[in-house]
Amino acid sequence: MKSNYKKLGGYIRQVDKRNAEGKEENLLGVSVQKKFIPSIANTNGTDFTKYKIVKKRQFTYIPDTSRRGDKIGIALLKEYDEGLVSNIYTVFEIVDGKQLIPDYLMLWFSRPEFDRFARFKSHGSVREVMDWDELCNVELPVPSYEEQLEIVNAYQAIADRISIKQKINDNLAA
Repeated sequence: MKSNYKKLGGYIRQVDKRNAEGKEENLLGVSVQKKFIPSIANTNGTDFTKYKIVKKRQFTYIPDTSRRGDKIGIALLKEYDEGLVSNIYTVFEIVDGKQLIPDYLMLWFSRPEFDRFARFKSHGSVREVMDWDELCNVELPVPSYEEQLEIVNAYQAIADRISIKQKINDNLAA
């Protein structure tokens, strides 16, 4: 089974594009539910040119794991074409979408086993972090593009059904 496991570092690269124009729209944070959320930070007097730009289909992760209840904050941007994140966050992208599908990688990051592994690999005294090098050394199964797509589509079909059933339950409860 481990024969198709590959180090993540061969598939991803950091992106460090700063908000040189000083835009103030779509300021985002990353939740422990592994989703982007609108930032609740007080931005009065903030220099937005220091913020990083994250684009659709790019990831953002927060290396600090010490205050997140045994979870690592990591998310794939899907809802917006572009957003702004703190300069302390790490933005990265997949080098070749035909080798590794972003949605497949996000499914891997969403597993409880990944959170446990991230906490295990975190280091530091006051603030524990899982740094970029540790993230790049993560090994995961990388099946063919077609198999990845099949997994992503199957997961999405199940997630859609759950969402529909939840809406039905909410309507019945109302």
